[in-house]
Amino acid sequence: MSTGGLTAADRLVNAFTMAGGKARPTLREVAAAAGVSVATCSYVLSGRSDRVRQLPQDTQDKVREAARRLGYAGNTAARVLRRQRTELIALVYAPPVGPWLDRLTMQCEDVAVAHGYSVIGLPIRHAERAEHSLRVITQGYVDGVIFAPGLADGLDLDRFARSTRAIVAFSDYLEPGPADLVRNQVRAAMGEAVEHLLKIGHRRIGYLAHTGRPADAGTRDRYLGYQDALERAGVPIDPALARPGAASREEALVGARELLDAADPPTALISESDRGAIAALQVARERGLAVPDDFAVIGVGNTQEAVVSFPALTSVGMAQFDFTEIVEVLFARIDEPDRPPRVLDLPWVLDRRASA
Repeated sequence: MSTGGLTAADRLVNAFTMAGGKARPTLREVAAAAGVSVATCSYVLSGRSDRVRQLPQDTQDKVREAARRLGYAGNTAARVLRRQRTELIALVYAPPVGPWLDRLTMQCEDVAVAHGYSVIGLPIRHAERAEHSLRVITQGYVDGVIFAPGLADGLDLDRFARSTRAIVAFSDYLEPGPADLVRNQVRAAMGEAVEHLLKIGHRRIGYLAHTGRPADAGTRDRYLGYQDALERAGVPIDPALARPGAASREEALVGARELLDAADPPTALISESDRGAIAALQVARERGLAVPDDFAVIGVGNTQEAVVSFPALTSVGMAQFDFTEIVEVLFARIDEPDRPPRVLDLPWVLDRRASA
């Protein structure tokens, strides 16, 4: 059977209606079992929150218990067609995940549930495979999408805007228009971190990158900020001081050990993640180095892990580890696709703690 010309909503309806041949319990049957009106039953099971006076909790409990007992699943297909929305948003990110992305995902889910939506994750491990994963957006399966840092700069966002209602992208370079933007001024903040190390006397500053090529697109600005500060201070850039390792604890341990065991080791280190920096603190303890007197460490992310590490980790990142406003901008755009584009200026800051 041909599916030519079907919209995303049509395809979702087909998926729901072809899922099985058994007659499903109706909303009217659930209402009768709960002893309430069909309107009350519909209100409770739709998850709506627009009623001025909320229904009594015992009424809501009776409706949900009746639905559970009867196996009522709701007519998602009909709702999709009626609203012309899929009630899904996508979060596009580059693995591996860390505390920063965990927090963004959690708050996406919290805000989405409040709006009656669900969240799907689209991991982009390899740039050459991105097109396949991003079909979820270009074929209209989601109402909105958030691009994590480093993923939107090389994409044609106008193409995505033709098939989804809302786009939010972390980018210091894109112009607002098809997407609402979050600007973090990453390069400047990383330069400030290096300048801080230079001011307290360090000249050999190691670098733990996410990959073996520190200038890869996803974290390019972090490394460029490092380079900028060294060049401004007239300090030669030594490629031997850069290692992969920020992506995972295991890799960070290897990278930090290689740096500290070198013939001319660094006296300070910046990691592209807090996770890698905390691993470097462990290696410093293994080598009997006092932090920050013998060896200073700075991470990226400004996560809760940085606050509770020992010693507390100096880190670069958003001033508040909170993405709620960013996600709400996405839903505002879903509700009003023609509203003027927004730019959220949330510059990274250097949060100085005990490690540097």
